[in-house]
Amino acid sequence: MTTKPSRPAVALTTLGSGGKGNIAYLQTKNKAQMQKLLSIGAIPGVHITLMQKFPSYVFKIGHSQFAVDKELAQGIFVRVPVPK
Repeated sequence: MTTKPSRPAVALTTLGSGGKGNIAYLQTKNKAQMQKLLSIGAIPGVHITLMQKFPSYVFKIGHSQFAVDKELAQGIFVRVPVPK
């Protein structure tokens, strides 16, 4: 069985609008921010789509959309698949 190579994980803030990938990991030193990310379903392995970057970061997980500030979005690291 072969697996597709993947790119290194990047912060959600580096993706362009419409960028898609799977959450690789969350990184924050603030416990409240981590709890917020986990409570909205931002957990490793979940598919995420960045809808917009301004005035806030809006992303879609499943059928739900969430708006967060840049600081919170920088704590979400996404692995984007290599294009074919």
